[in-house]
Amino acid sequence: MADFLKYNMNNQTAIFNNVPIAIYSCDAQGYITSYNKAAEKLWGVTPVIGKDKWCGSWKIFDLSGESVSLDSCPMARAIKEGRVIEGEEIVVQRPDGSLYNIMPHPIPFFDESGAVAGAINTLIDVTEQRKNEAKQRMLASIVESTDDAIISKTLSGVITSWNKGAEKILKYTEVEMLGKSITLLLPSDKIGEESLIIDKIARGETIDHFETRRITKDGHSIPVSLTISPVKNGYGQIIGASKILRDITVQKLAEQALQQHSESLEILNSKKDEFIGLASHELKTPITSINGYLQIIDQKISSDDHNKVFIHKALLQVKKLSALIADLLDVSKIESGKLPLSFTTFDFSHLLSDVIELLQHSNHSHEIVVNCNATNLIVTADKQRIEQVIINLISNAIKYSPNDIRVFVNVTCSGDQIVFSVQDFGIGIAQKFHKHIFSKFYRAEDVEANISGLGIGLYISSQIISRHSGRLWFDSKPNEGSTFFFEIPVNQ
Repeated sequence: MADFLKYNMNNQTAIFNNVPIAIYSCDAQGYITSYNKAAEKLWGVTPVIGKDKWCGSWKIFDLSGESVSLDSCPMARAIKEGRVIEGEEIVVQRPDGSLYNIMPHPIPFFDESGAVAGAINTLIDVTEQRKNEAKQRMLASIVESTDDAIISKTLSGVITSWNKGAEKILKYTEVEMLGKSITLLLPSDKIGEESLIIDKIARGETIDHFETRRITKDGHSIPVSLTISPVKNGYGQIIGASKILRDITVQKLAEQALQQHSESLEILNSKKDEFIGLASHELKTPITSINGYLQIIDQKISSDDHNKVFIHKALLQVKKLSALIADLLDVSKIESGKLPLSFTTFDFSHLLSDVIELLQHSNHSHEIVVNCNATNLIVTADKQRIEQVIINLISNAIKYSPNDIRVFVNVTCSGDQIVFSVQDFGIGIAQKFHKHIFSKFYRAEDVEANISGLGIGLYISSQIISRHSGRLWFDSKPNEGSTFFFEIPVNQ
């Protein structure tokens, strides 16, 4: 019999220690007399039997965050008042700082005389439950405050929830729609969508930003974007769908307006390019005539005639005007995809030598310092167009360094590429303008007014180099100057 009692007591002790719910007891003076493993784990401390009183928790707070002393905790009150304390949730803090929501249930027990002999307390951890409740409240608040329609339905398409956003967009009230079929909202030509949507949801798939149309209570068909997700029960089974419906009538009107605007811009650009091409062609004839007449006059008057200097200045301006017209014609040809290229094989170093000689002869303000140690730089390219790029880059270097006297030209051969560069020490280009430099008709805002130009030379040059399977780039800082580079393939 004694062995049986011992076995029974040991068995009860094992059950008490291993039950997953926190349980502990105190005597009439509040000293802890027993506790199980779940209580020790919940408290995060190991109380000393017969020494620690009332509760093993490190700190206790009420739900408002106010501190609760151990001798006024639910266990202490149950013993002092001799009654069961129910429904008083507390928050316990462990030594590591973590907080847990606890629902205590202290029950006093009595001796033969009816005096309180102690109490046993069950601590139910409701932390996750409270977190889920808070999350649900937050989600409910979002659902009710959002302008989007949020609707849930069963797998058979029966509506089970309907928020204020749905009322606003679709015009039906919650009372009108709960228990009704979702197909009430579908246009006749979209009925087949519902079975496709349900099939995907039933397979656990999510539908993102699906654009379609839905019918409002007043019969209007509106464009909407749908995001639909599966809804699962506590066992992970898919039991329905949650749908976010957004009215995209304004996103759609904007698209149409943008499309119309783009089409209008395309027409305007086409007309503009057509005008530039036509005007440039028409201007070439009188400019050619003016240039011819000025040359005839220049030949007719004697070298000591004081009018000769004015003739030369007029010829120089006609030359500039002719170059501008030629650039405008090139822009027109580039835009229409009709820029002609005539590829021939030639020595790049010979071309560069001829260009430098021409530029140095016509320009006396700057010395052009050339470093071209490479020889036999044979390329297959449009010689006239490559010459045009070189002249443009060197002319720009001279034009934008008015207070300096030299520009540096460097040519190297790197692998299968010729790399050409022009360096000046002029006004430079601010970083904020870098991304626009090769744009058509662009000039940096801080360029001095007395430096002329239409902002198309670099655009044309970049197009020419691109058509040669090369690239054009630059490096520049304000007041330190600029270096422009281009590379094109060299013949192997």
